Amino acid sequence: MGFLLLLAATFGLMYALIIRPQQKRLREQQALVRALSVGDEVMTSSGIYGIVTELEDETFLIEVAEGIEMRMARGAVAKIETKGAAPAAPTPDADDDEPSDADDAHDNS
Repeated sequence: MGFLLLLAATFGLMYALIIRPQQKRLREQQALVRALSVGDEVMTSSGIYGIVTELEDETFLIEVAEGIEMRMARGAVAKIETKGAAPAAPTPDADDDEPSDADDAHDNS
């Protein structure tokens, strides 16, 4: 009888220390993958940072540098750094030839 009690206690301890936390991490990872959207800045499990540009069923495209995209498995996402839409392309300023107000302040000194 004591052996069965010891066996049950050992199983309960294993469940509390190993199985339950692992299941929690798995649920959190699945929720993270479901929450992934285009424009999110993510970090992959291999330490690569980038912005999600396209989502597919099992994979996604991540832009790691301007014009450089990589296809990765959705499960490779370790964390979402920032949520949001894809950043707009920078537009050239039409006033680049004219001095700014800060330049005018220095000229009048």
